[in-house]
Amino acid sequence: MGPGTIDEYTERNDRILARHRVSRRAALRAALTGGALVYAQYRLAGAAFAAAGGTAGRAGVVVSGRHLSFVPGADGVPRRAMAVTAQLVSRTGRPPAGLRAVVEVGTAPGDYGSRFPAEIRHLTGSDAIAGGPVCSQFYVKAVMERLAPGAVHHYRIRLSDGTVTGDAHFTAAPGPAAAPFTFTAVADLGTHTAPTDPRHSWHQQPAVVRRAGGAWPAAVFDNNSYPSTDPVAGAGGADPWPAVTQVGLMRTQNPVFTLVAGDICYANPSGQGLPADDSMAMSRTAPPGRNLFNPYVWDVFLDQIEPLAASVPWMFTTGNHDMEPIHGDHGYGGHRARLDLPGNGPASCPSAYRFVYGNVGFLAIDANDLCAELQTNTGYSGGRQVRWVESVLREWRSGTTVDFIVAFFHQCAYATSDKHASDGGVRDALDPLFSTYRVDLAIQGHNHQLERTDPIRYGRRTRSAPDGSTIHPAEDGVTYLCAGSGGRLRSPFRPAPGPEAPAPPGVRSSGARELPEGERYRGHRPKSPENTTASVDNSYVWSGAETVVGKSGQKAGVRVPEAIDWSQVRYDAYAFLAVDVVPAAPGRTTTLTVRTLADALPGTRQPYTEIDRITLARIAGRGMITVAR
Repeated sequence: MGPGTIDEYTERNDRILARHRVSRRAALRAALTGGALVYAQYRLAGAAFAAAGGTAGRAGVVVSGRHLSFVPGADGVPRRAMAVTAQLVSRTGRPPAGLRAVVEVGTAPGDYGSRFPAEIRHLTGSDAIAGGPVCSQFYVKAVMERLAPGAVHHYRIRLSDGTVTGDAHFTAAPGPAAAPFTFTAVADLGTHTAPTDPRHSWHQQPAVVRRAGGAWPAAVFDNNSYPSTDPVAGAGGADPWPAVTQVGLMRTQNPVFTLVAGDICYANPSGQGLPADDSMAMSRTAPPGRNLFNPYVWDVFLDQIEPLAASVPWMFTTGNHDMEPIHGDHGYGGHRARLDLPGNGPASCPSAYRFVYGNVGFLAIDANDLCAELQTNTGYSGGRQVRWVESVLREWRSGTTVDFIVAFFHQCAYATSDKHASDGGVRDALDPLFSTYRVDLAIQGHNHQLERTDPIRYGRRTRSAPDGSTIHPAEDGVTYLCAGSGGRLRSPFRPAPGPEAPAPPGVRSSGARELPEGERYRGHRPKSPENTTASVDNSYVWSGAETVVGKSGQKAGVRVPEAIDWSQVRYDAYAFLAVDVVPAAPGRTTTLTVRTLADALPGTRQPYTEIDRITLARIAGRGMITVAR
């Protein structure tokens, strides 16, 4: 089987399964009855259910992993509603026949005056090959409507057998005149618990770190393979489980929502979107042309984020590790069941959507469609997504109440990491539109580190913007910020220029630029010679002009060296973004301040440290521009 697209893999898998329906039914029946997997799944969910204050009913089922999402209309303005999805897990692997669910909503714990029906959705999937995974998961899904804008609402999920979750509460989206608010953002999170080990649960972190006798080797389906040299998560480091910690630290910022720029849980740890084969998982590899895939990593992840996501909407977009062919729909079929993607984007792009909060428009983009590096899903929208992005930007810059525009997507248009650096497909598609329509901030992932650019317009840096700067995006351009520092194993920056990190033809390094690319953030003190300037001669950008077949059998682009001068801040460990927005009356200055908060910076003895801050400023009500069609 040669390289293909996710849709081709799915169609081939479905044809094989159609010829072997009995085998498929037997596989699903095995997944639904008894065994270590069902036991582990129930134990994991039961621990989270109890920790969140749940009360068990008669049928042996629990509800865990609650997470909220806004429900924007076609124009992106949130409706007076909130979506909630949670896992429904039974000790038998299947809920009893006739089980029903409702969500109760009120103004205080125990005072639930409204009831909304909930759907129980069964997500199934199986790979046709002998070593492929089988999926059987159940989700409770509901939309809570008629909410009072800006008001606090309490809710719980109740099942017809008497099972009821603990109380959780959220604040509904405000009306047009929003008060100041904070949101958080991160990417490349992952988990810290292998999903099929019945002896460990997500909140037993010391046991997770020891991992004695776990069912999966470390770092196949979790993050627990940090090298001893890792400054935070390594031996003797301040935080051995950064992904779990990030959720708790974001909670301290009291965000009104969280953005996740792709690579959500790493159920597909290889990240190429190839057909699934777990037959060699114990050796931490998959056969050539295939990927490992364990759908039950999603159970671990949703339980991990529930302490924040049950009260604060999480708005996701997709990365390369989120392409899951077993579920179809360009690899995103499972996301429709597990998440609440708004669905107001272009047809056939589930993870592209928009929403408005206060005076900020948020644009979720599926960069897999644009990617030059890993091309398994490249071009699947047939150009519809890019045309939709332009139409939304044109609308928002045509006199609406939107002042700031924030885009979030996975693969980086601008970054300098040694692992992935910049993606030319993403850059070529988005940079001209972002520059033309004066996008303010682009939040990216993919590179497992934190990096911020100076403002950029049409591919060029317009000015230097060091820590503490005030940037005027209407004139200065777009700030690109990679927040792939969410908890997955960190990536190094570029080595010194040389055969493995070549500079473009005709470019000669001198001075600091001859050294390995080093970190560059507030308080950084280099321990060895390194390039801490904004200029990097030996970065690169992925080009799709030539396509090759990678080692794992996926289609890929090629690296083209480039010299850059826009890398303003670089941090090589774990961090997230806290963004403070202060709306203003028309004609007054409105601001969007981006704070970068590093997890457990060595030597600080603090849970997090601010290592960078910039403020984006605009005149409220003057975002309108005129662009010829």
